[in-house]
Amino acid sequence: MVLHPFSSIMLELALLLTMVLVARWLTDRYRQPAVLGELLIGVLVGNLGYWVGLPFFTFVMSYGAASPVFEQVWQGGVSVAQAAAQVFGAGELAPGGRGHEVLRLLSGDNALANVNTGLSLWLFSSLGIILLLFHVGLKTGVRQLRGVGADAARVAVAGALGTLLIAFLVIWLLPVGLSGSGRFFIAATLSATSIGVATRMLDDIGKADTAEGQMILGACVLNDLLGLVLLALAIELVVKGHFDLPAVAWLLASSGAFLGAIVLFGDQLGRPFARQLNRIDPAENRFLAPLAFAFLLGWLCSSLGLSGTVGGFAAGLILSDEALRDKTKEMLVPLIAVFTPIFFLLIGMQVNLAVFLQWHTLLLTLALLLAAVLGKLPAALLAGPEVDRATVALGMLPRGEVALIFVGVGRSLGVIDDNVFAALVAVIILLAFGSGLALKWAFEPRSARAQAMLGRANRLLTR
Repeated sequence: MVLHPFSSIMLELALLLTMVLVARWLTDRYRQPAVLGELLIGVLVGNLGYWVGLPFFTFVMSYGAASPVFEQVWQGGVSVAQAAAQVFGAGELAPGGRGHEVLRLLSGDNALANVNTGLSLWLFSSLGIILLLFHVGLKTGVRQLRGVGADAARVAVAGALGTLLIAFLVIWLLPVGLSGSGRFFIAATLSATSIGVATRMLDDIGKADTAEGQMILGACVLNDLLGLVLLALAIELVVKGHFDLPAVAWLLASSGAFLGAIVLFGDQLGRPFARQLNRIDPAENRFLAPLAFAFLLGWLCSSLGLSGTVGGFAAGLILSDEALRDKTKEMLVPLIAVFTPIFFLLIGMQVNLAVFLQWHTLLLTLALLLAAVLGKLPAALLAGPEVDRATVALGMLPRGEVALIFVGVGRSLGVIDDNVFAALVAVIILLAFGSGLALKWAFEPRSARAQAMLGRANRLLTR
């Protein structure tokens, strides 16, 4: 019996969604951000399947190198061999090279299944990125973005630029085989604080409404926006190999004008649009127009040279107006919950734990972790005297959605190799865990904090 080509994709989707269920159960039980569970489950199951030698997991482990081939096939309509020749050099296509391994996976016994899987995962994860930023925009809103205070804006800008500078200097000093554009891309990856992880941490400890909590969230909102602009600049630099000043000027001007118009006039556009949406019957159809709007703005941003994710984020900002009924927002959640976790799972499943047996990968991880922390801490000095600056500094440490989008894009562009990829994902996981514990400690009363430290010191001394 000949199976339909889509049958293997349905089995793989069943596996991926089961992994999402397990990840969500674990993160809910231990009150951690969902993205963290999806990354960890992806890493563990992906490596287990790869070591056992299961074809699907073997293919996914090489997915980062294969995704540019799928993009060429999708956009140019060329054969896999022709696409591989465009993506890889002659040395990489020689036996033992990365291109040769990718071509073997895409032209061997499991070629049809791998090509179908690769194109499907590329499409699903790309949709997941757009929907993720659309959801973040819905939760943020134009009013909150416009309401970011001057102190929070200074913290966001200083944190992003400080991390960019420190991370670039640290990576430049390390003995890694990266071009200047690659080093800039990695430094930009660490610049954006995660509003999703920060919101979850503050909600868990009940401190989202404090002065420090509001400062952190306001800075995170603007930081995400800066991160998306940096992503567009990093892609421009990597693709062209140098800064084309006219192109960069156009990119900054167009993105500034686009995002500025959204911040200034987004709610005026959103209110009448939301009123029209609320009249659509039956109610089950109301989520179609917001999705169409998100994809339309994604296309517009891509046409301007920005990432399509910026369009998804902008659409969410516009439609977050309270006139858009919560029921409509709720109907969007299941679709987002299907595609977005696939993106995070794929990131985790491409992390080969074997690279951490190499000392230079561990050194790179520690160096990037140090740069990610040091780049954010000084920014809290600009938070103003009315808040606890140490608490704000710790709240700016977690990385998440935007950093992972950087990692995924960098992997698909070939600027991030296995070691750098694994190191960046490890830093994101470590910061998500560690910053949550640090923030909880920072919000404790100082007297209780001092007593706890004295108690630990006494226990150590009496051993």
